Amino acid sequence: MPPGKPEDWELDPLKAFNDAAEALSPAGWLLKLAELYVGEDPLKWAEKFLTGDWDAYSTCASAWRETGRACAAVARNLRSGSTRIDAVWDGNAAESAARYFSALAGNLEDFHASLDTMSTEYLAVAQAVMYAGAAIGDCLGAMLDALITTSLITAAGAATGGTAAAAAAAMGTRELLMILKEWENMIRIATALQKRVHAGHGVLGRIGAEALAGLSTFPVPRAGYDHPAV
Repeated sequence: MPPGKPEDWELDPLKAFNDAAEALSPAGWLLKLAELYVGEDPLKWAEKFLTGDWDAYSTCASAWRETGRACAAVARNLRSGSTRIDAVWDGNAAESAARYFSALAGNLEDFHASLDTMSTEYLAVAQAVMYAGAAIGDCLGAMLDALITTSLITAAGAATGGTAAAAAAAMGTRELLMILKEWENMIRIATALQKRVHAGHGVLGRIGAEALAGLSTFPVPRAGYDHPAV
């Protein structure tokens, strides 16, 4: 069975916002207006931090977890088989076999622990991206709402003039402050995500190196066993 994914996994963290933006014909123009306020196209800026095959990360997490479970199952079988054999087999060969299978089972259990940790970390990184994408999408949506409101206020102020124009300008300033606040939130979320991803890569690199080092210590029989009576 192929590796699975979490039930609540969202392949594209910005899908909801992209769909909403595509449904609004002035969305592209409005985002260009936001670029004048904050200095960058906020959607393109967000995509720079969220682009990646995060779906593969969640699949990899499942693959490591299932591989680890397979190692644990083999270790249990080895220990169970050794116990049954020990009841009917005695002698030097039996003792050597018992030590060998016990050591191998222990190595497999350690390998299971390493793979399980890697699975947890892969999934944690992928979920961090998913949650950050949802939060950034909310920021972008709020910015788009504020830009729409600002455009309507500007149009109303130009049409009415006088006191109404002044009131419209004040409301427009409030919307602009909201846009700048959401931009700051986006930067904060993206910075935290970047730190989390880098930390995750560090953990994966360390655990992976330890797992490979442990793999090289797996006991290997030095020679085949020839029973003197056969």
